[in-house]
Amino acid sequence: MRRVMYVWLPRWPIDRLRLSNRKNSGAPVDGVPFATVVDTAGRRLLAALNPAAAAAGLAPGMPLADALSFLPGLATVAAEPAKDAAALRRLAEWCGRYSPWTAPDGADGVRVETTGSAHLWDGERALAADLKTRLDRQGVAGRIAIADTLGAAWAMARFAEAGESVAILPPGDARAALAPLPVEALRLDPFTAQGLRRVGLKRIGDLYAMPRDALARRFGETVAQLLDQALDHLPEPLSPLGEAPSRRVRLSFAEPIADPADLMLAAERLTADLVCRLAREGMGARRLDLAFHRVDGRVERIGLGTAHPSREPRHLAALFKERLDTIDPGLGVEDMILAAFAVEPLPAEQIGLAGYSANSETSGIAPLLDRLGNKLGLAALSRIEPRESHIPERASVRVSPSPTQPTSGSQVGGRRMRGGGKPPRPIRLFEPPEPVEAFWLLPDDPPFRFIWRRRRYRVMHADGPERIAQEWWQPGACGGADAIRDYYRVEDEEGRRFWLFRAGLHGNDRPPRWFVHGVFS
Repeated sequence: MRRVMYVWLPRWPIDRLRLSNRKNSGAPVDGVPFATVVDTAGRRLLAALNPAAAAAGLAPGMPLADALSFLPGLATVAAEPAKDAAALRRLAEWCGRYSPWTAPDGADGVRVETTGSAHLWDGERALAADLKTRLDRQGVAGRIAIADTLGAAWAMARFAEAGESVAILPPGDARAALAPLPVEALRLDPFTAQGLRRVGLKRIGDLYAMPRDALARRFGETVAQLLDQALDHLPEPLSPLGEAPSRRVRLSFAEPIADPADLMLAAERLTADLVCRLAREGMGARRLDLAFHRVDGRVERIGLGTAHPSREPRHLAALFKERLDTIDPGLGVEDMILAAFAVEPLPAEQIGLAGYSANSETSGIAPLLDRLGNKLGLAALSRIEPRESHIPERASVRVSPSPTQPTSGSQVGGRRMRGGGKPPRPIRLFEPPEPVEAFWLLPDDPPFRFIWRRRRYRVMHADGPERIAQEWWQPGACGGADAIRDYYRVEDEEGRRFWLFRAGLHGNDRPPRWFVHGVFS
């Protein structure tokens, strides 16, 4: 059965300021009335209050002038919604230690789907207690609820009895638990909630007996929809903060660790645990993420990809080791989580008596590609693959370096290249071709002299022409005489060989132009 945990942070802007300014004199001080202020339509209003300001009778939305006349000693600072949202996102990411399905909710909440995760913490109550303890240690006020639906968990976290910091509804108990709560607990806007109260529907339980079509006609479909979602009569999807991993392993420490050697040992153990699982499933990792959860709530990460599916623990651990110096452990790391975001089938291989396999993932070019990709990014690596085209610049394409694909030009995509009768091609091509100033006698003759890059070359030998026309059936192909190229292989007096072509035909309004397309080795 699906289970959802909701974390409500009633004083998040104030707690966020305390965490970010803990070492500064401008941080909010407990016991001194303090509030954040927002400018709205030319008015300055209170946005968030600390307990001392709330105890003095102030409330969010009160004009600042009225608040100061009522409480002259009130300390204020401008609200920073963008910073509050960014910090809440980091907190939701930090909650990834409990489940990969986490996301911020509104301006002061975090939703976590704990389905299948509670047993790793000895039950839901132990999981919620661990989260509450960590929040208290950082000075962040929070209330936690776990229920079958997001709507029920949201309502219990925000509207349950004030004395309960953790509320856990047993499976199937949402209907009875929500009945005494006010209708605002259904996540309704104030206007709709006021309309319900005006007709005497003050509690969620008052809506149970109401026909859904009657509610929809009077108050819109939102009321009935939110009620059915809270009671698990309608599904409500939960989108995680980021991509959810397909597999992950976790390691917690009795005491925070910060030494690089200890972090590396932990990474090796996590890699070995994940590899064992991948081996049982016949899979190999292609994209991994190693998260370091620090005691201050910050999460450091190392992400890497492999050019070939891999489940070799030493190879993967070595890739993490190369980037371990980018991790700042701060005051210590409490948890490390290794997640696999992309895996591919990797069948078992037959090895020789000496333990060697020619097709092993630890041999060949795959480890080199992984190391280069780990430093530069796999997107920065590419290889040349031939394509069936007689246009030189279209005869090859750059593709990602995957050793599982053919690297020779004899076979591409299951089709054999038909280029055996072509004249020699240069190894190096210029993209785009570079213009030259050429001199020639007869229309089809090669040039006897040309100027390229402000240097003169005298042609001693030439071979050609080889006429190549544009592929008119390709999108973007241009027609006309200028689309016809006559290629020549020429050699100068020093033995340097060039691949020149003339674009266009004689006798047209526009004279032919010459280009150098490549050089021979």
